[in-house]
Amino acid sequence: MKKILLGAVCALMFCFGTVAAQTNSSGASAASASSGAASQASQTTGIHTPLFLGSALGFGTGTGVGSERGVGLRQIEPMFGIWFPHVAFFRTGYGFFDFDGEGEDGSETEIEHYNLDVELGVHVFGDLYVVGNFSRAKELSDVGDVSWNEWGAGFGTIFSIFSKTMLFADVGYRWVLDHYDPFLNKNVSGSRLQMNLGFITYIY
Repeated sequence: MKKILLGAVCALMFCFGTVAAQTNSSGASAASASSGAASQASQTTGIHTPLFLGSALGFGTGTGVGSERGVGLRQIEPMFGIWFPHVAFFRTGYGFFDFDGEGEDGSETEIEHYNLDVELGVHVFGDLYVVGNFSRAKELSDVGDVSWNEWGAGFGTIFSIFSKTMLFADVGYRWVLDHYDPFLNKNVSGSRLQMNLGFITYIY
């Protein structure tokens, strides 16, 4: 739980800091511009490189350690990558989340979930994009440790809020490959849905 709160606080601080910086930058640009057209040109040419930092919250269903996990928050994920607006993007992130799992005997134990995500997306129509991803997931508990792979595909869109900051939302279908479940004492596989809500800000 401490990790979750710390991650959420860091993400919010980073987001608010970015918003404040963008607001100040926009104000300075407007003050120095000789006309409205010049100010607009400054805004649209503010991105010098496609490198970005960001963060996202992942919600969805899950097939993993323990019995059915239902619907809810699955991860808090800092990320970085390259994003060409309206063209394509590559992003990678490391997500984490702690939750309580229940075994066959009804006992509960804390499970630490981690996942490394690699995603490649292509804009197909303006702000809309399709995305494919690979995830390496790992969950640690007193009952046993387990790891598995996931492949996924989905679609999403971006929302520009400042010259160097965007919000994004996407929904994807994940194929969970076969792995051993120490709670159920058998191999499991399946599929799940996940929705990501996040933001990115260009570094320069």
